[in-house]
Amino acid sequence: MPSDSPKYLVGLVDPETLTAAEREELHPARIDYNSCDILEIRYDFFDESEWQGLSARIRKIAPKAIQLGTIRLKRDGGTFTDARAIERPALWKKILDTNEIPQWIDLERDCLHDFSELRELTTPKGVKILVSEHNFSRVPSDLELKNYLTDAKRVKADGIKIAAMSNSDDDCTRLYKFAKKAKGFKLIAAFGMGETGKISRIWSLKEGANLTYGSIGKAAAPGQIDIGLMRKAMDRLATATSQIEISSFLNIF
Repeated sequence: MPSDSPKYLVGLVDPETLTAAEREELHPARIDYNSCDILEIRYDFFDESEWQGLSARIRKIAPKAIQLGTIRLKRDGGTFTDARAIERPALWKKILDTNEIPQWIDLERDCLHDFSELRELTTPKGVKILVSEHNFSRVPSDLELKNYLTDAKRVKADGIKIAAMSNSDDDCTRLYKFAKKAKGFKLIAAFGMGETGKISRIWSLKEGANLTYGSIGKAAAPGQIDIGLMRKAMDRLATATSQIEISSFLNIF
């Protein structure tokens, strides 16, 4: 992916920051919301009675941000019990059957059996699907990443994401290779979690990815960097020549 192509910074929407952003125009959460290119609506953080109105509420305070809807299971770092995975097609239908809806939906790789049904719901609405995988113990092998890429291409996903726990300084090189091979997807995220994966949240944008995630308020994942600092670091990418340069910049803060 060309280095000058658009890069997207994602912030996570939760009940606490959304309420704060709605209450005060100059609240830090609202400023962060408007600093994001994409806002990920974590539906699993909200009461289901609020789901159908969430997109409209968020668009009211951050009208320019693209919205990405997610229902995350516990095995993927969310709050929904894994047993509720079978309920999600019906829940997506409930979310999409309203006037204001996200432009993207996130579906975990281990639920690809739901992809065709979800595509039937999203296509008439013009909603795209990002397939994601989360590994909280390690970075997958090159073969595992190759198989993941094959799966995402097979179902014709619009975007692809891998977030994996980095346990060494060179773990993320496999993710960078994955990002370079993930051509043809509209959104590509490939970064490490944890302390040694922190720099990859930014440097992956130099290595073929165009999507990365920052925190609004409390970090939602290990090694996550707050939105304001992420934006500053991303602005330095065009002239940065090494990860060390970006890492030194982060260390200032």
